[in-house]
Amino acid sequence: MISFTLKDLSTLGNYVLKGQDMTITEVSTDSRNTKDALFVALKGERFDGHDFIEKALDGGACAVLSEKPLPQHIEARTSVIYTHSTLEAYGYCGLLVRRQCHAKIASLTGSCGKTTVKEFTHAILQKCGKSLCTEGNFNNDVGVPKTLLRLDDSYDYAVIEQGASHLFDIAHTCEFVRADTALINNVGEAHIEGFGSYDGVYKGKSEILESVLSRGGTAVVPYDSKYYARWESDYRSAFRMGKLFTFGTSENSLVRISDIDDRRDGVCCTLSINGEQFPVKLQTVGVHNAFNAAAAAALAHISGAGTEAICEGLRGAGTLRGRLTIKEYQGFTVIDDAYNASFNAVIAAINTLKLYPGKRVMIFGDMGELGDAAVSLHRQVGECALENIDEILCVGPLTQYTCESAARIAKHFNDSQDLVQYTRDLIARNHEICFLIKGSHAMHMDKITEALCAIGENLKN
Repeated sequence: MISFTLKDLSTLGNYVLKGQDMTITEVSTDSRNTKDALFVALKGERFDGHDFIEKALDGGACAVLSEKPLPQHIEARTSVIYTHSTLEAYGYCGLLVRRQCHAKIASLTGSCGKTTVKEFTHAILQKCGKSLCTEGNFNNDVGVPKTLLRLDDSYDYAVIEQGASHLFDIAHTCEFVRADTALINNVGEAHIEGFGSYDGVYKGKSEILESVLSRGGTAVVPYDSKYYARWESDYRSAFRMGKLFTFGTSENSLVRISDIDDRRDGVCCTLSINGEQFPVKLQTVGVHNAFNAAAAAALAHISGAGTEAICEGLRGAGTLRGRLTIKEYQGFTVIDDAYNASFNAVIAAINTLKLYPGKRVMIFGDMGELGDAAVSLHRQVGECALENIDEILCVGPLTQYTCESAARIAKHFNDSQDLVQYTRDLIARNHEICFLIKGSHAMHMDKITEALCAIGENLKN
């Protein structure tokens, strides 16, 4: 981490510093890990960091960020910065590091595929220099500063994932990221409840463009989007000045994708950059991952990567747990796509399941945060399943609508244990079967994946 002083932070946020100024070389929000660190007392739905300030000091914290007045005996032990919002102040900690780092910052958002694109972009930029990226999906107003605080002078690049479930979420984290380049991967049917409408989703994702373009940066949007014409209209001058580009199937895209061939051992495609074509075979399946690769190529390219690094990075990028991870067992296959589920990602996963021989079964849990569109979108999943696969097994109240539209191929279960027991019977009755597992994070679909994998491991013995 690049150091800053308590005075730097108090001045930036117009906060009150009680006690001595000092240089901060570590920042922690975890009271169990505070040695020589500034402890930030964050408040969450189920915890309040202010309750653990004394524990943090006992563990070696050198200073404290607090929203609440502290007892005199605690103030006497340490330096304290008082703020109206420790969450905001945590973001400013990230900004103080960001201001001093010389790495080129690439940021990205989208309704789905963000983490995959982030990992692909990181794999490319690692071929160009030392690159840092968001760990997992730490992409909110806590995760973004956490990533920025990992930066030091040794990094050449950083890839920052920015998520959102409401308007102004991205605008807020952009205050700290201040990226040089940015990408919108897609705008789809996700977090509609929080954004209020499809129009709200478009505006929310486009906040990343407003931030980067306003500071003279460069950005990329998807050509193959129903919102492309709107971006073209809203950001006409940026397109004209060569500050905003596209990726996709258009011949005019900065990165053009063609010849997509989805195979069980990895999707293949051809990418064209500045007139230079090269084939790419990924280690992951799914047509949508070919588009994710094109998105990553575009973001990496505007961040300084050449075609050789793009090619090598994409070919070497691995798969992510819970995101179309293939597991083969005796007599059956598990496609683990259980991490989360937006509508677009669910449809893409069904299209991947079509590649597999034998009986094709989707295990589907509720999609979350869809607001008034929830019923309609769950019905559409059922319609897609009816046309493309053999059976869909559902759990969760909203998937009852999926079962209604999937009719003869659908079964609904009250709990996952009954569903897993039913899969045991399917495995026993079928010589070749493939299960696709998909649902929102809140549905804990990973437990079903674990149960199926345990069945497979037992069959080996």
